Amino acid sequence: MRFSYLEHVAHEILPTIEIVWEISRTFHSDSDQYVSDYYQQIREMTHKHEALTGIEKLQAVIHDFYFDLGFSDAPEPIVGAQRILLDRVISYRTGLPVSLALLLQETAAYAGIQTELVDFPGYPLLRFDFEQQSYFVDPLHGELLEGHQVQERFEDVTDDALEFSWDMFEAADQKTILMRYLTELKHAMIHDREFANALTVVHMLLAISPDDPYEIRDRGYVLEELDCQQAAVDDYQYFVEQCPDDPSAQLLRLQLETWAAPQHVLH
Repeated sequence: MRFSYLEHVAHEILPTIEIVWEISRTFHSDSDQYVSDYYQQIREMTHKHEALTGIEKLQAVIHDFYFDLGFSDAPEPIVGAQRILLDRVISYRTGLPVSLALLLQETAAYAGIQTELVDFPGYPLLRFDFEQQSYFVDPLHGELLEGHQVQERFEDVTDDALEFSWDMFEAADQKTILMRYLTELKHAMIHDREFANALTVVHMLLAISPDDPYEIRDRGYVLEELDCQQAAVDDYQYFVEQCPDDPSAQLLRLQLETWAAPQHVLH
């Protein structure tokens, strides 16, 4: 299973948003209709704020996105894939912060505002630089944060386990963004017990990061759920060999020993 649009993300040949559209198309044949509707709506919005610049324009775009277009955080405590895949987020108008951030970033770009995704703990933020000052947008509800607010939030989220540094708030590279997005999607597919789709997502992750032992371990789990035990054995063995000190390796080693033990049939 190959995903050519994911194999060269380290070189950032394609825009991130184009890659995420392709991911949606993999799972939904009607994806393009939702995408087309979204672009028509944001094109119409761009004409409303041509006279504005800088932070005023960003605030106007944020208002349009959350109030006029009606995007909001996913209402469920545990979300499914429909709150992550962008075509469904457009349809339902609700999604996880990483998906909302990608859509808001594209909406802002059509209005002429350049923003960057920051790999903030918990979920990404959007950064907007204007007149030698950085502003941050929380994609959960569109709250605009300044520097001291970001630092306070960082300290709350990390519980002072990490030392704060502004170097952490540089733009995330494409690989980081897509790995984070696909990891959320993988977890949602597994939670929904959509294991065939989850396997597809793991293959996408491995297209970006080949031989990643943790993704290979997760592929083994999905294959086990799909009753492909021998393939799962191979993946689990690889993980145990590559990460022998990981706590999950100890459990997998016992599971592999159980599977390898002779099975006695009672008559």
